[in-house]
Amino acid sequence: MRRNLRRSRQTRGTSCLLLVIIFFIVVGLPALLVRNCTVSFFSSRDVPIVLLWDSERESLLSLTLEEYVQGVVGAEMPASFGIEALKAQAVAARTYAYRRILQNQRIDEHPEAHLSSDYQSGQAWISRDAFLEKHGSTLGRAMQKKIKKAVKQTTGKIITYNDEPILAVYHSTSGGRTENSEHYWTEKLDYLRAVEDPFSIGSPQHYSTASISLDKLKQVLNVSRVTNFKVVERYPSGRVKTVEVGEHWFSGREIRQRLGLRSTWFTVEVLGNEMVFSVWGYGHGVGMSQYGAQGMDLKGYDYAEILQYYYRGVDLKTVY
Repeated sequence: MRRNLRRSRQTRGTSCLLLVIIFFIVVGLPALLVRNCTVSFFSSRDVPIVLLWDSERESLLSLTLEEYVQGVVGAEMPASFGIEALKAQAVAARTYAYRRILQNQRIDEHPEAHLSSDYQSGQAWISRDAFLEKHGSTLGRAMQKKIKKAVKQTTGKIITYNDEPILAVYHSTSGGRTENSEHYWTEKLDYLRAVEDPFSIGSPQHYSTASISLDKLKQVLNVSRVTNFKVVERYPSGRVKTVEVGEHWFSGREIRQRLGLRSTWFTVEVLGNEMVFSVWGYGHGVGMSQYGAQGMDLKGYDYAEILQYYYRGVDLKTVY
């Protein structure tokens, strides 16, 4: 009797141990893996991690590239744009970030981060909560759903040239023609060539004016007289290359930055005690025009056609 009871207890003990092992394999192990996973919703072997400096909260964030791209599209392009324009923006934003991660490029002010949420460092980014606060809960959620759709439908896609990710720069509005990369920066990139851009003409930023008093202009440019302000040379696009003010010379880019003009494509005239600038476009003018992408979307072009129009000779590649 005692022997049978001992056997029964041993059998129950073995059964309990087997149940514990099975429970750990089925429930505990996956839970442990999920808890330690740093890549939400995606396989950790595929999707890169972005180290982002959140300039609003002054903190370092760790996001999957797809999560990061959602925030960039929400910050950089109106969600009212067509889905193909939003997809083009998603791919450009992903390519820009992927290239920095691949080359281990860091932000000068925060070398622990690949990118910053401050648009002045590359491209803007907005958190989900900030987006909802900006647009309201109901409208914001509907807009986010559209953005997520654009990002999801292009998951893992980047723009390449000679099988390398490109420097996927973009701007708001070209003013009618984009610009060569070396005419705004210094490096000539074969895929960043000027193209005619009739698609962005409908942009509210296509044409604008800006005025500054002559006294203020003298102060900003640090010159004694500004009525001799003269555009000496322009690039083929129409953007200003060189300005002469008396004995001083300025690049069009320097004039734009000092005066806060929307672009380097401008003309000037003196009216009374003010200098009035007529300005075409908004941004540096290199690469994809965002309002141009919307214009192409409205004409039936898909996101691949949009990207291959503004970035010349490129291919689209799925990297994960």
